[in-house]
Amino acid sequence: MLCFLQIAFGTVQAIHQQADSQQRPLAIITGGTRGIGFGIASVLAGQGYDLILTYNTNVDAAETSKSRLLDSHPTCHIECVGGDMTLVSTRDKIFACLDTKFKDNIGDASSSPLQVLVHNAGQYIGITSQNSDGLNEGAIAFGDGSLIRKDEDGVERPDFSSIQYYQRLYGEAWIDLCERCLQRMNSRHGGSIVGISSPGVHPSLYRPDRFYSAPGCGKTIMEYSMRIFAKVAAERNINVNIVVPGIVQTEAWDSMEKYRQDGESTEVMLKRLVEYLVPLKRVQQPTDIGEVIAFLCSPSGRFITGLTLPADGGQHIR
Repeated sequence: MLCFLQIAFGTVQAIHQQADSQQRPLAIITGGTRGIGFGIASVLAGQGYDLILTYNTNVDAAETSKSRLLDSHPTCHIECVGGDMTLVSTRDKIFACLDTKFKDNIGDASSSPLQVLVHNAGQYIGITSQNSDGLNEGAIAFGDGSLIRKDEDGVERPDFSSIQYYQRLYGEAWIDLCERCLQRMNSRHGGSIVGISSPGVHPSLYRPDRFYSAPGCGKTIMEYSMRIFAKVAAERNINVNIVVPGIVQTEAWDSMEKYRQDGESTEVMLKRLVEYLVPLKRVQQPTDIGEVIAFLCSPSGRFITGLTLPADGGQHIR
């Protein structure tokens, strides 16, 4: 009888190991079709992950990015989900895609392929986005009067519309994604959750940037809640961290070129910023951030949790 049980148990283990070996891990990357997000997607696809990538409004760019990834990684299963990440309906579409198009053959929660969430989606209202109608556009800095607007009755008061938008994008969306992903990740595989923040938010790493007042309000929510998620998720072999990139060469800088008064090119501007701000004296590429994310999501990086981690070439020590 004992011999039979040992044989049976070994057979069950072999079946699970075979299923695990055939099942590719899945990563959700918000804002994964452009910029830093595409760099992260490229690295994870190269390490054998299937991908759900979100984008805001640019369908053509999303399809082009998907084609580029498939050219390099033809066995990768990639789904793109479009929409404003501040909307619950967009986030609903992400999990509808996960639950239908990546449904495991075994059908139980313990065999879910979801192992990674990266909340990278971001924008600068009115500059790197086209869905900012009705929002307070432009740079807002606390205390200098730029937040004040005159309402229809002529009363001057702060306009919180853009701040509330950033809080939904970086705060509410992050918490929603974390909560729903944690329901679908399992301790047998473990998992990793990473949020992408920005210089100027974390008080012990960077000096405050007054022109990042509005976006910083949202990313502060993300950085604080990360530590709570990390503490709770650790019991399930899931680590949760924030990564802060430095000066990364993406098309977002091109979007801001027309706002420069000196007319310098993107290349010249980035070179000047790096020379002044980055001790390593090198502009980062999106895949540099992807490699950091991949390490945090690996067994070697799983013991790192609850941290805001600068990956900026030393910019935080300037």
